[in-house]
Amino acid sequence: MLKAIFLLLLSSLAFAAEEHATISLQRWDNKVVVTIAHDEGWHTYWKNPGDAGIPESFKFFKGTKPVEVKAYEWPAPKRYIESGDIMTIGYSGTKHFYFDNIPDDFNAHIGMLICKDICIPGEAKLTMGKDQEFIASRKADPYSDSELKKAFASLPAESVVPSNMEYYLTRKKGENVLTLHYSIKGVKSSKLHHELPLLTGFPQAPWGLKREKLFFKDGTLYGKTEIEWDGEYQEPVVNLPEDGNFAKAYDLRFLFNDPSDPQVKAITLKIKDFSLASPSLDDFYKGLTPVEKVKATARASIENEKSYFEYLLFAFLGGLILNLMPCVLPVISLKLFGLIKHRNYTQKQLFTHNLSYTLGVIATFMALALVVAGLKAGGEEIGWGFQLQSPGFILAMMLILFILSLNLFGLFEFMTPGGSQLGSKQTEDGFVGDFFSGVLITILSTPCSAPFLGTALTFAFTTTYATIFIMFLFIGLGLAFPFLLTAAFPKTLYIFPRPGAWMEKLKYFLGLTLLATVVWLYDVFVGLVDFDKISWKLNLLFALWFFAFFFAQKISRNRLAQFLVFMLPFSMTGLALTNLDLRPVDSMSVMKKESDWKPWSEAALTAELGKTVFMDFTAEWCLTCKVNKKFVLETDGFKELTEKYKLVLLRADWTRRDDNITQFLRGHNAVGVPAYFIQQPDGKIISLGETISISKIEGYLR
Repeated sequence: MLKAIFLLLLSSLAFAAEEHATISLQRWDNKVVVTIAHDEGWHTYWKNPGDAGIPESFKFFKGTKPVEVKAYEWPAPKRYIESGDIMTIGYSGTKHFYFDNIPDDFNAHIGMLICKDICIPGEAKLTMGKDQEFIASRKADPYSDSELKKAFASLPAESVVPSNMEYYLTRKKGENVLTLHYSIKGVKSSKLHHELPLLTGFPQAPWGLKREKLFFKDGTLYGKTEIEWDGEYQEPVVNLPEDGNFAKAYDLRFLFNDPSDPQVKAITLKIKDFSLASPSLDDFYKGLTPVEKVKATARASIENEKSYFEYLLFAFLGGLILNLMPCVLPVISLKLFGLIKHRNYTQKQLFTHNLSYTLGVIATFMALALVVAGLKAGGEEIGWGFQLQSPGFILAMMLILFILSLNLFGLFEFMTPGGSQLGSKQTEDGFVGDFFSGVLITILSTPCSAPFLGTALTFAFTTTYATIFIMFLFIGLGLAFPFLLTAAFPKTLYIFPRPGAWMEKLKYFLGLTLLATVVWLYDVFVGLVDFDKISWKLNLLFALWFFAFFFAQKISRNRLAQFLVFMLPFSMTGLALTNLDLRPVDSMSVMKKESDWKPWSEAALTAELGKTVFMDFTAEWCLTCKVNKKFVLETDGFKELTEKYKLVLLRADWTRRDDNITQFLRGHNAVGVPAYFIQQPDGKIISLGETISISKIEGYLR
C-alpha cells in the first residue's frame, strides 16, 4: 500500500515537472536536438549542479533496449545564488542539447529536477517515429534552422590551456583537503561572461570540487577552489600520496570562462603533484580584491551613470512643471504679457528678450547653487526654499512685488518683466527687465516642490558640489524652456488674441495677482517674527511707499519734492532690513493650535510606535502645502480616514529653519515641502511624495 502511494506521488511530481517546462525533440542536420524551454522563473541543472541539485539525464531507447548515442557538449550554463547563499549551476530560458547516432525511431526519457521556490523531480517520455521531424510534451512549434545552428556553434568547444594561465595544487597539512590555485595575466576587465566562475569543474571522482573564489589585482585574475579528496570512498581506496606525487596524472576537466573571449570553452588541467600550503598564501589572498566587489563597483558605476542622466531629466521636467505652480504664475504672466504685446517683433528680437530672461533664471539658480554648496561645505543642513526661511529676505521680496504692482496700476513708469514699460512709453532695450524677470521668477519658484523635482533635488543635495550646480542648471533650463520655445517658434504666440484694449484690463488683473503674492508673503512673514512688535512699522512702510509713488504721479512733478518724498520710505526700508528685530520666533509658537494635530518631533514619532502615524511636513510659505491642506487634509474624507484607521496626526512646521526637520526629510529622500509620510505600527516609514489624495493615502493604509 505504501509503495503504491509512493509511486502515485512520484508520477504526480513527474507530471508537475513537465508543467513548468516544454520538452521537445527535433531532427536537425542529421542530429536529434532535445530542447528544454523553461517557464519563466524556473531552472534546471548542469552536469555539476553546484551546492545542490540534480543534473538533467538523457536516455534513448530502441523499443525497450537502451541505445548508446554520441552526446555533444551541453550548452554553457549560468550560475544561480539561491536562498541561504547556495550556489547552483544550471539553465533557464530555452536550451538545446544535441545528440548523434540515434535510430530512426526511438524513445527518449529526459529526467530533470526543475526548481523555482520549490524543486520538482520529473521525467518526460517522448517517442519519435521514423518520419517525424518534431514532437513536444505540450503545444510548441519547431525551432528555426538559424536558431539551432547558432546554438550549436556556441556550445563549449575543447581548447588548450591558455599560455597566460598558471595553476598548481596545494594540500592543507594533515587534512584530505586540496586547493587548486590558478591565475590569468593581462586581463583588461574583471567582468565574467555568462555569470559563470572562471573555472567550472565537471563532476569527476575522487575530486570533490567546491565553490570557486576569484580575486583581481593589477590586471591579473587569481582563483582558488578547494577540493575534498574522496579517495577513501573509492574501490579500491585511493589515499593521497604522502610525498605529493600522484601515481598517475589526473586530467581535471573544466568549463573555462575566458575573460577575453565571450565563448565558453572546455579545457583540461593535468595534475601530477601537489605541495604543502604555505601560511604566506593566506596573506597573499588577503591583499587581493574579491572579483564580486570589483564587479559590484563596475555595475554601480554603470548604474550611477544611467541614473545620473535620469536625474538630469527629472531636474529638467521639475523645472518645466514649476511654470504651472502658483508661486510663479503671477510673474510668469507678466513675462507672457510682454511677449504677447510684442509678438510682431522679429525672431531675433524675441530671441534676445527670452535669452536675457533665461540668463536671469540660470544666473539666479547658479547663485543659489553657490549658496547651497557653501553652506554644505560649512556643515549646514539646508533644504529647498531655504531663502524663504529668512524674514529679512521675505520683507525685501514683499516690497519689490508691491512696487511692481503699483507700476501695473499706472502709478509710475518702470521696466517690467515683459521687456518693456507697461505705461505709455516703449523701450528698445528690455535686457535688464527680462533678466530681472528671470531672477524674480527663480526666487519665487524655489519654495515650490513639483513632481520629479524632489527626486532630482534629493540627489543633488546629497552628492558632489559639481552635481549641485549641474542639477540647478537643468532645473533652470526647464523653468525657462517655454520661453526659449517661443523664441525658436514665434508663431506659437499667435494662439493668443491680438494686442488691444483687453491688455489694459489684463494689466490691472496682473497687478492684483502681484498684490495677492504680496499678501501670501505677508502671511509667511507674520509666521516668522514677533509681529506684535513690528506690525505698525511694517504697515507704515508699505503706506509710505504707496504715498511716494502716488505723490510723484498724481500730485507733483517737481524733482526735488519727489526726491524728498522718496527719501523717507528708502530710509525706513534700510532701517527695517538692518535694525528691525527680525529674529524668528520658536516654530512651536508659530504653529496654529489644531486639536487633531500634534507638533512633530523625533521623540513624538518614537512615542507613537505601535500606532499608525500620518505626518504632514509643511511651511507657511509653501502654497502647494496650503492647497493640499485645503482640499485634502481639512476635508471630511480625511477626517473619516483618521477615525477609521485611528491615525495619530503629526505636523512638522518648516516655516523657519529647523535642522531636525531638514535631517529627517534628507534621510527619507526629500529636500523640501510639501512632504507626507506614514509610520506603520512596526516603525516602518512610507513616503507619499509631494502630492496626496484621499484614495492615495488610504491605499497606503490598507
